[in-house]
Amino acid sequence: MIPEIPVDAAALGRVAEELRAKAALLPEAGSAVVSRWDGLEAVYEAPEAAAVAAKMRPLAVVAADVGEALLRAADIVDRLSDDLLWLALRRRGLVEHVAEFARAARGIDDRDRSVELTREIDGFAADVDERIDQARGDLAAIPLPPTWEVAIPDAAAPPLGPRLTWAVRSEEIATELVMAPLLALARSGTSRIARLIAAHPEWADLLREHPPAPDVVRAWWDTLSPAAAAALIDGAPALVGALGGVPPLARVAANRVTARSRLGDVEAELAGWERLRGEGASADLQAERRAAWDALRAERDYLRGVETGKVQLYLYEPADNRIIEMFGTPGTGTTRVLTYVPGTFTRVDSFYRGEVQGVSQWMTEQESGMVAFVWKGTDFPGDDEYPGQTGFGIGLLEANGPDRAAPAGEALARLHREVASDPTLAHCRQIAMGHSWGLVPVTASEVQGAHYDQVHSLSGAWVPEGWTLDASTSYSHWSYTDALSMAQDAMLVGAGRAPDAVPAFESHIYERPTDVDVLLGGDLAPFVTPDGPSQRVSLSPLANHSLIAGVSEENKNALNDLKERLLK
Repeated sequence: MIPEIPVDAAALGRVAEELRAKAALLPEAGSAVVSRWDGLEAVYEAPEAAAVAAKMRPLAVVAADVGEALLRAADIVDRLSDDLLWLALRRRGLVEHVAEFARAARGIDDRDRSVELTREIDGFAADVDERIDQARGDLAAIPLPPTWEVAIPDAAAPPLGPRLTWAVRSEEIATELVMAPLLALARSGTSRIARLIAAHPEWADLLREHPPAPDVVRAWWDTLSPAAAAALIDGAPALVGALGGVPPLARVAANRVTARSRLGDVEAELAGWERLRGEGASADLQAERRAAWDALRAERDYLRGVETGKVQLYLYEPADNRIIEMFGTPGTGTTRVLTYVPGTFTRVDSFYRGEVQGVSQWMTEQESGMVAFVWKGTDFPGDDEYPGQTGFGIGLLEANGPDRAAPAGEALARLHREVASDPTLAHCRQIAMGHSWGLVPVTASEVQGAHYDQVHSLSGAWVPEGWTLDASTSYSHWSYTDALSMAQDAMLVGAGRAPDAVPAFESHIYERPTDVDVLLGGDLAPFVTPDGPSQRVSLSPLANHSLIAGVSEENKNALNDLKERLLK
């Protein structure tokens, strides 16, 4: 007896066509539903309107996932249909062989041929069963689309729990909304992740404008398999490298991928500039070309360090004027986290030229249990590169303006929350250090809820209005007499809220050979008198301002004192 094939291959082909047709309808249908519900707020004014509309928006992602699952199922069914057609031809051949054997034997006992046919029939039956079982297994392996919780008609009422306010529920919905793209990406391989990111640039915008809480992201990341995490790093490096809550070393790995891509562009640009350098041009144009060429070389050398792992980028968004470099390796042996904020005129290319990392790098070299972040997570005063003295004056005015304090403080407080989401860093001693204007974001982040065990001013500018000391934080001010301190003494900086004038800060002012006392005269009269008050000034005010944030031999006394305080 030759077994029949239990499934109609032609019917399977029709099923595959139906699955593909339904999959093609889903993206448009999902978008149409989202579009209709997005109009709810225009006709229904109530707090829940926005929440309901937001709840519907992930339907576009869910519809795409369901459509993809249907397409995968259609492919499996199609292949099964083709294989069963081939097996049907094989069965027809077996039927003919058996009929031929029966006619030829005419009662003769041909045991060998009989055994051979029996084996062929058994093999055919086994192949049919195996092929159908394989298709069933492939269908069962298709990942289920994400759950999408909406009201279902006639569904059982959910159990009642504590009453949730609309504010709490709205926050939960917002988290679900921004996490939806991440959940969709995590179910994909590297190449598909890259295609999804390219097809949905709004996902990256959503995560940038409404970042989920770092602890939520960290909890999600910890559920990923190593393969899924690696696929996200390779397929969506710009997104992963800027996502708060992703482990620091994973962000460094993602930003290495992004930097590698940028490095190729820089090397191509350098080749073009190299060809131009030898061509005739005015002296001004030649100087511009040299400056552009030098800037690209600095960027190239820096990115080569990123590619080799010598430089660790925790954040790399140069187009948005944001970059954070990390020193040290977070781990179970980490005991201190240093957040260093450089001062006025800090640009992204300041990192390329190694102008702002010196103190942080030196500190991590002195203490193996320290991890340091050099932070430029927002626009800095004077970083927009106005030319010459105009740019210098604009930068100083911006550094003294109060409107930059709050946004910079919130951005730095976000980094603090990200650090707190990492189990290897959360319970370490938190130390913040700001050079010049860099003290403003540090103290403004305290206003936004960040807490540090120590705050250090390196010739810091001022503290924002409304700032109050944290009784559990120790504050120190380290400086030489410099251009900033002279302006502070004249009450020209921060409305008099300089760190050496704030009782919370313990001041350490170091002398330099170029310091002098200038007699001002009695009652600040313009005529100098021997018994009048004096003003401490420096004959190298700008050099001294930079000196406190460097690692030169001249600054070693201050550095060693600072290190001793940090390690307490």
